[in-house]
Amino acid sequence: MNKIEIEGSYIQYAGGYDKENIVESDFLKALKDLEQMDDEHGAFWIGVYGAETDEFVLELHKSLTLFGNFSENENYKIQLKSLEASKEYFNLLLSGMIEKLKEKLKTMHNNV
Repeated sequence: MNKIEIEGSYIQYAGGYDKENIVESDFLKALKDLEQMDDEHGAFWIGVYGAETDEFVLELHKSLTLFGNFSENENYKIQLKSLEASKEYFNLLLSGMIEKLKEKLKTMHNNV
């Protein structure tokens, strides 16, 4: 599968926190923080982008709903069974494996 060249990334919490050029530990911290967030602010999203690509975003809510936003016409919504299950999706995003991520979301989206 093709891998995109990521030039930048970011994380934002619904409660207002944000950070540029994140690494895996930022994502793992966000998972722990999500457990402590109230229902109103219980979400975070991570985006990646490159020079030749659009922005790709995954958004995870405390309710374990995961949204994948890839373009105006390509969006996914799946229900996870645990926070742990989100790690694979975010690892694919952060490593630039966007096509593989889309396939996994599409498969799960159809099974919801």
